[in-house]
Amino acid sequence: PKKPVRPESAKRSSMRWSMRWKPCTDRLALALLFANAGAALLQPQRVAVVTGASRGIGKGIAVELGREGYAVVCVGRSSRTDAGPTTERPTAEADLTVEATAEAVTAAGGRGRALPCDLGQDGAVDAIMDEVAQSEGRLDVLVSSAYTTPPGWLRGPFWEQPMAMWDSCNGVGLRGAYATCRAAAPHMIRTAAAAGGGPLLC
Repeated sequence: PKKPVRPESAKRSSMRWSMRWKPCTDRLALALLFANAGAALLQPQRVAVVTGASRGIGKGIAVELGREGYAVVCVGRSSRTDAGPTTERPTAEADLTVEATAEAVTAAGGRGRALPCDLGQDGAVDAIMDEVAQSEGRLDVLVSSAYTTPPGWLRGPFWEQPMAMWDSCNGVGLRGAYATCRAAAPHMIRTAAAAGGGPLLC
C-alpha cells in the first residue's frame, strides 16, 4: 500500500518547529563543547617517567606519551652534557640523547624534560624519582625500558660468554627495572590516592 501523503500545511509546521529548535540544539552543543574543553583544562597534566628514553622502544613510548599530552621525564645516561663512555652500538641517528627525546616529546604536543641518570646506580634512581615527585607534584606512569649490553656484539653460544655479559645485561635491564619500580611506587600510590583511583601503569 502507498504511504499516506502528508498535507502541505503539516510539512510547513514541521519545518517551522525544526527551525525553531535548531538554534537551541546548536547552543546546547556549543555549551557542552566549551564545558568539556574547560574540564579538560582543569585536569592536571599527567606525568610519566620513561627510562632508557634516549633511543629505541623507550624513545618511541616517550614520544607517543607526549602525543597524548603527557609531561614526560626522559631518563637515561646518554646526554649532551655528559658524553661519557657508552656500550651502545653506533646508529645512523646522530643525536641519541635524553635531551633529543625531550624535544621530540614537546614537538609531539606534550611537555618533555630530560634527566640524565645512570640507572645502574641505586642512589641515582631514588634521587630521580624523588626529584620528579617534588617538582611535578605527581607521578602517574612509569615505563622501565632501560637496558644495556656489554661492549661488542652478543654473538655465539651463551656458554662461551663471560659472566660479565650476564651482569651487564641484567644489572640494568632486570635489576634496574626492579629498582626503578621500587623507587617510583610510593609516589605513584600517593598520586593515585589523591585522585581517588589506582596507579595507571607501573
